[in-house]
Amino acid sequence: MKHISLIKYSFLGVLLAGASCTKLNEKSLLYDQVTEDNFYKTDAQLAAAVGAAYTPIFQNYNGPNNPFFDLNEVTTDEIVVPTRGADWGDGGHWVRLKTHTTTSTDTRPAGAWGFGFGGVTTCNKLLAALAVSKSPKAAAYVSELKCLRAIYYYWLLDLFGNVPITTDFSNTAPPATKTSAEVYTFIESELLANIESLPKIGTGDSPYYGRVTYYVAEATLAKLYLNAQTYKGTPEYDKAIAACDVIINSGKYSLMTNYADNFSRNNIGSTESIWAIPFDGVHAGNFNIPMTTLHMQSQNTYQMNAQPWNGFASVQEFYQSYIDPAQNPGPQGTVVGLDPLGTPVTGTVDKRMLNNFIVGPQYQADGVTPLTDGGADATDPNGPPITFTPYINELQPAAWRQSGARIGKWQFYKGMQAGLDNDLAIYRYADILLMKAELVARKNGNWSDPVTLALVNQIRTVHGGVDPFTSLTAATFLAERGREMFAESYRRQDMIRFGTYNSAYRFHDADKDTHVNIFPIPLPQINANPNLKQNPGYQ
Repeated sequence: MKHISLIKYSFLGVLLAGASCTKLNEKSLLYDQVTEDNFYKTDAQLAAAVGAAYTPIFQNYNGPNNPFFDLNEVTTDEIVVPTRGADWGDGGHWVRLKTHTTTSTDTRPAGAWGFGFGGVTTCNKLLAALAVSKSPKAAAYVSELKCLRAIYYYWLLDLFGNVPITTDFSNTAPPATKTSAEVYTFIESELLANIESLPKIGTGDSPYYGRVTYYVAEATLAKLYLNAQTYKGTPEYDKAIAACDVIINSGKYSLMTNYADNFSRNNIGSTESIWAIPFDGVHAGNFNIPMTTLHMQSQNTYQMNAQPWNGFASVQEFYQSYIDPAQNPGPQGTVVGLDPLGTPVTGTVDKRMLNNFIVGPQYQADGVTPLTDGGADATDPNGPPITFTPYINELQPAAWRQSGARIGKWQFYKGMQAGLDNDLAIYRYADILLMKAELVARKNGNWSDPVTLALVNQIRTVHGGVDPFTSLTAATFLAERGREMFAESYRRQDMIRFGTYNSAYRFHDADKDTHVNIFPIPLPQINANPNLKQNPGYQ
């Protein structure tokens, strides 16, 4: 086993050794029983304990059918979960996500709330225990946990806006809702107060793979400041640019010359990963994207040990945004694409498209024998031979079983389990470059600012292999950002920032009100805590 793999599996061991709490008033650690004598004494014990605070991220941050991904992607113009007859009806909550009619009793907001506050509670529990530790390394873990807690609050702020702030594990009183601006201030202050105590090392450096480092905290600040207009009503362009520059000027990160290498099965060495979640198909298989996007018969293509569920797909127009038939062949050359029904067409295709989607006829593991679906819809023009087409005939109730370009961004491989071995980047260097490009454009009021163009074209030509832009608009910038960051759980906040989230697009009518930009506080939480206030527009 390579040394870098040892790093990954060392942290996996730490993750699997702990378990997170999911209730705000969880008291699994009895406060009056923590003493210097019975608390963790060795560094290994401390690391194992702190690993529990990362467990919610490992379990629920990304991968379709996990609440964080669902709220940030299915609600946008990128991803859709069609109701395919008896499959994926699930009480209508997938349709409600797409149409922005989610309710306070739906499962996805409840899952995301549990994800965020499960992490907060575990951090608070561990911080209470560390307060009595005599270990000389305890202070470093305190800073790490406080920054991690701030990150959980950043995600809660982005999803729910107005949430409680709780930092005292001994206080069991029901917490009250704080405003978005108050939560924003808390996150910023916690990160700034603790960031200098974090190690200034890159993602691949042992033993911090998968953990919060100085640059992870800077990336969180950059995200917070990038969306400051949304969160507190005033922009923070200079602060956001400065945070991006810290990462860019560190010299620790660079673009991968092959876009696909960021998402391959053995992607732990990606020079773009600022913060990554280490997954393992056998021992830690929570990254279940092949199960949720592939057709049932795709089990035979990849010789999987489980049968996929035939759900998640890309929205047609988003898939087609990678194709420009009007262009002359660029560096990538003229390649074959597919029209909405799967008919081959020629045009200049962005290389990222070839990586991000699975389309066209599907075959057995031999690559020759076609896959067939005996239950194919009678109205599907492709018939039983399985062909993934960008066109989806309807959202509900009878979307064709093989319709929709499937999510192929992370490498699928023969013999894969229900979960992938691939690690998943939460913060990636290309995103930081795009963030700075956007911030410079907004600050200077010019989407074709030379700095903006240079940063965007650096990514576009290296990763996409297509001709550089000579000018940009807000719309073309957002489209380019989408092509690079597809399915990485940022589309919702990007569309909100660009004012397109509430517009009409495929399977989504224009919203009547912008209250849907944040989600309802789950009704069970409201019922359990009279001090919580429901977000405006929800019952």
